[in-house]
Amino acid sequence: MRATYKDLLALARRRAVAAYNLACVDASDLVAGWRATLSATRHHLRWLGVELSTEDFACGLGERGEGPLFLLAEALGAGADLLATQNGSTWVAMDDVEAVEAARAEVAVIAGIGARAVITALAAGRMRSRAGSGLLYEHVVSVLGELEALGEPGVSEIGSLGGLATRLPREPVDELSRISRLAAAWQVAHEATSPRSLLTRDLRSTTAQLRTVAGYLIHLTRVLQMVDDCQPQELASLAESLRRSAATEAQVSRGWQTRLSDVNGRSDGPAEDAFVHLLDALKRWLCEGDRLRPPDEIAGNANSVKMLREVVDEIANAGHRVASHHEESVWFLIHAGCLFVPKFELARRDPEFDRRPSVWRMRYPQPSWLRTARASCFEQLTSALAEAAGHFADAAQTSRRLAGTTEQHRPFGANFATVPRVLPPPQWNHVLLDELDLAISNEASSVDL
Repeated sequence: MRATYKDLLALARRRAVAAYNLACVDASDLVAGWRATLSATRHHLRWLGVELSTEDFACGLGERGEGPLFLLAEALGAGADLLATQNGSTWVAMDDVEAVEAARAEVAVIAGIGARAVITALAAGRMRSRAGSGLLYEHVVSVLGELEALGEPGVSEIGSLGGLATRLPREPVDELSRISRLAAAWQVAHEATSPRSLLTRDLRSTTAQLRTVAGYLIHLTRVLQMVDDCQPQELASLAESLRRSAATEAQVSRGWQTRLSDVNGRSDGPAEDAFVHLLDALKRWLCEGDRLRPPDEIAGNANSVKMLREVVDEIANAGHRVASHHEESVWFLIHAGCLFVPKFELARRDPEFDRRPSVWRMRYPQPSWLRTARASCFEQLTSALAEAAGHFADAAQTSRRLAGTTEQHRPFGANFATVPRVLPPPQWNHVLLDELDLAISNEASSVDL
């Protein structure tokens, strides 16, 4: 499974509570941890449209990198990075104003718990220097005033924003999770490949990869049909979409026999290496020597069936993205005039050939293959590519329903150039220091989280 923005916020809240409960830490860790937490919070809120006005803590104390506040800063920073690395396919979730406001409030509440952890540590006398303690105390109180103005728990749910997913699945812990990560890495390798660098061998290789992936997915779907009694119609629909994908990719493969992107040449891109690693992992999992493992060995219990659905989801999603990228790359090559066709194929589609054949022969003296940007010369190929991508899209949607990941927004393609959309700072009432002085003893013992 992929980590989502909602998962990261839940992790950050757990770490904030742990930081409060373990507030008695080393003085250097306290100062440096608060700096890291404030920096991560500032960066996170910036992506949610708010800029904190309080400056960073300028005291020279604290250079260590340990303690519970650093774990909190790490979780908040991971959530901010997830917001920052989204692209055009997922950035639309940020247009949900209510979800953004709810996420902003949640981040403020989480950071506020971290701020109270610092106040609790200060109340316990963890810093030797009273001057440094007082400066840190005033700074934390100032930040806490801003956070309390932003943090209004229960405003609304973060909605679609919570479904923003990471680019790759979580770090693998077993064979199946490793296959899921390899499938996503295969997808990312294709998306990072520039269409202009693709040669005929690359295009044919991608088509063969997609046919192979469709074949493995068909086998895994049959295994699910044997061991899983739930949603038989969905499984039948998935199997049908995959069979059509494989058949259409065979048409694409035949189309590359009469269409070239180069006359000669060889390339060894990272996408093919990524596919080899994925293929090796699938073979080790599904095969034992020269025979296929029986279904009960692949998925013998409810947990393994669930994980099998997740693997099918990741591989189908990767296949869909690779097929879409393949289609877009071919269209790029066509419009750029980089593809070759046989001379007679272009002659049949050029009306000037019949009217003035001698002029046509003077213009195109090449003997066999010609480059052209005429889209009509590639209709059969492009229609097969579009059909194959459509079938993979249907398979990906069905597999997501089976795995329960329909609410996830997964990034793909080149990163979308975005900058934080900072709004004017909200109006808040700063908490007076003397008011907090009265409550600091209570803060040191307990706080309502």
